[in-house]
Amino acid sequence: MTRATLAIFVLAAAAVAAGCAQGARTASPILDNVHRIVFLGDSITYGGGYIDYLDACLATRLPDRRYELINLGLPSETVSGLSEPGHAGGAFPRPDLHERLARALEKTRPDLVVACYGMNDGIYYPFGQERLKAYQDGIRRLVSAARAAGAKVLLLTPPTFDPVPLKGRTLPAGRDEYRQPFEGYNEVLDRYAAWLLDQRQNGWDVADVHGPMNRHLAERRRDKPDYLLAGDGVHANAFGHWLFAAAVLQAWGVPAEVDTAEIDAATASVSRGRVTDLVADGQGIRLAWLTRLPMPMDPQWDAKSVEMEKVVERFNRHRLIVRGAPAARYEMFEDATSLGTFTREELAAGIDLVRLANLSTNRRSLEVLKLVHQCQRLLTDARLADVGHKRPGMTKGLPLAEAQQKAADLERQIREAAVPVTLKLRLVVAK
Repeated sequence: MTRATLAIFVLAAAAVAAGCAQGARTASPILDNVHRIVFLGDSITYGGGYIDYLDACLATRLPDRRYELINLGLPSETVSGLSEPGHAGGAFPRPDLHERLARALEKTRPDLVVACYGMNDGIYYPFGQERLKAYQDGIRRLVSAARAAGAKVLLLTPPTFDPVPLKGRTLPAGRDEYRQPFEGYNEVLDRYAAWLLDQRQNGWDVADVHGPMNRHLAERRRDKPDYLLAGDGVHANAFGHWLFAAAVLQAWGVPAEVDTAEIDAATASVSRGRVTDLVADGQGIRLAWLTRLPMPMDPQWDAKSVEMEKVVERFNRHRLIVRGAPAARYEMFEDATSLGTFTREELAAGIDLVRLANLSTNRRSLEVLKLVHQCQRLLTDARLADVGHKRPGMTKGLPLAEAQQKAADLERQIREAAVPVTLKLRLVVAK
């Protein structure tokens, strides 16, 4: 980054930070004085989709802050130390988080630990009190160790186990041994999730993934019985990972609003937003608006699910409101790119800009997500190898120092891509 580019970045970020300070202060205290966030979990966390979404959201929503999100998820792992007979075809027992936890905390020195366990901890058997106790004891040990290391802790309830895509590959109750999952295993996870949620009474920070996933599946299957959040019943797809991210964002209290610009065309006045160069005349309306980027809306997300979960309204409000527009209809342009045609009433109610695929802020936010994913994948295997573990078959990755050196360039690109921008918009009277 040149000095000139750095100066532009700092000035723009500072300007928007001033305008966004009110929103930034609404974040939950759990993020106060937090820079390094370590994620612990099994293969779902290792897959990293929800961590990518969180990383990209923090980069765009809170551009005046810096967070380092470290993915230390390990496939097959439990917090309970349990393993079912014949796991991985008998090749190896499930790894136990506590074998590596002290090293992970020492090497990463987190300010906040986010942990998601449970899916593997019931070892896919019917409910057993002794297995629940092992899970409870393991979670308590995790919380105690993280707090002793000076970290806050946010626990996630386990995701949903879905037997629908596993038809013919689950087992009924009454077996002595389960080398395939128990068909009612999600009811086991219901109880694990309920216990975790009960710990809020003891002052624990717990975000619920399990309940929202259960509700989402039930609602979507009312009109689409074959709808899935996990093709194998366990590992979440892109929208499943978004439901993880949504639970964490809600717990963190990250501002739901990206930015709002509100103008009055009749008086050529600005009532909200960092809008300059506002002109309203017989030809239309023109303005320049300094704004943050929205959170990336992953194209892999199911469109109907996005609408049902009100993702834009709950987490990504980026609106342009134009009151007092004299003409009945306007076509909106960014430079020479047409963004759509809107009525006077739609403009007065507010246009959701994240729904405009061709808008530069939306395209740029997707670039942020792409860069974040590249950076996370580069570092995850390197960090896992550096901490050390007993799970065979893992990609070793680059030596950590080399991975960090390569990641530094990606992180610079992320910061540059996530910097607030000035949107130059024209509203032309439509015939």
